[in-house]
Amino acid sequence: MIEKLITYFSKFHPLTEEEKDIIRNGTETSAIKKGAILLEEGAIPVDNYFIIEGCIRQYYLKDGEENTSNFFTEEEWILPFTSVENNGKSKYYLKCVEDSNLVIANDKQGNSFLEEFPKFGKISQQILEREIVRQQNELAKYINHTPEQRYIDLQKNRPDLINRVPQYQIASYIGVKPESLSRIRKRVTDLRLKK
Repeated sequence: MIEKLITYFSKFHPLTEEEKDIIRNGTETSAIKKGAILLEEGAIPVDNYFIIEGCIRQYYLKDGEENTSNFFTEEEWILPFTSVENNGKSKYYLKCVEDSNLVIANDKQGNSFLEEFPKFGKISQQILEREIVRQQNELAKYINHTPEQRYIDLQKNRPDLINRVPQYQIASYIGVKPESLSRIRKRVTDLRLKK
C-alpha cells in the first residue's frame, strides 16, 4: 500500500531508491472503519491524511442538518486548514464514507522528516499548492454553477462518487434536497437520450 504513496510523490519529483526506502520504512497505514469520524467541529486538527483506499466526506452542521462540502478519495490529501479567527478550531467534520486505509501524519512528524530530508520540502510545497488550487476551483464551481451543472460536472470528473456515496450526500454536495437530485438526474438522462 505504501507503494501508492511513493508513486504519488514520484509524480512531483523522481525519487531515488534510498528515498523510496525512507518512505517504506518510515510510513505506516491505518485501517479506519466506515462511519469513523476523523475530525469534529470545534476540535483543533493535528493530522493530515493521505488516502490509499477509501472515501472521506467533509461536512458542516447547520441547524442540525449535514451539508457536504467535499469528498476525498484515493491519492488525495486532506490538509485541514483552520482560521485564526476560529482559534485554530475546525468548522467542519471529516467522516469515513467507506472502510479506508490512510497514511496519517501530523505537523511535528512532517517537520522533523523535512529537516532530515529537505527534498521532500519541495514536494510538500507542490502538494500544498495543488490542494489550494483544487479547493479554489471547487469553491468557484459551487458559486458559479447551478446544481444541475454541478451534477453534470460530478458525472464527468468524478463518476465513481455517484456509485460510492449515498444519494442524499450527493444531493447535499451539489446543494439540493434528495428529491431535487432525482429530478436533476432524470433531466440529465433525458437530455443524453435525445442526443
